[in-house]
Parts: sequence; structure tokens; C-alpha cells
Amino acid sequence: MRDLEEPKCLDRHNGECTGEVEYRPPLSSTERRFPRCDGHWEKRLEKQREIDERYAPNSDVPPLGFDPTYAGERWDEDY
Repeated sequence: MRDLEEPKCLDRHNGECTGEVEYRPPLSSTERRFPRCDGHWEKRLEKQREIDERYAPNSDVPPLGFDPTYAGERWDEDY
């Protein structure tokens, strides 16, 4: 009866789990949900904020090394 099993935190081997374990919403394009405890979920959200801050195009100035001729992409959608 696999459906009756309690979910186990995906990160349970990476430190102590805290709080309830739930299947959390996807944070990537895989659209897969993974079980995480409250504590590890907060750590994962913080990691995602760091990733977004580093890589998300939230600036009108492209990062160093951005080459618009590579793959025909543009940084600014207004052009």
C-alpha cells in the first residue's frame, strides 16, 4: 500500500529535518513535486532566491559575457 506511506523528506540525509513533510510546489521547469520538511523547504526557497538573483534577467543591463549573436537571443525584449 504505497499510497498510505508517509512522505519522507528528500533532503533528510543533509541535516536534521524539522516540521511537517509535504510534497512542495515545483520551482523549476520539471514541474515535479518533491517531499521536503518545513526546514529543508525554507533552505530550498532561499537557494532558489539566490539562483534567481544571480541568473534571472531582472536588469536592463546584460551580464558580462552576454553575446546576442550566440543563438540569436536578445537581452531586452523591447527590440
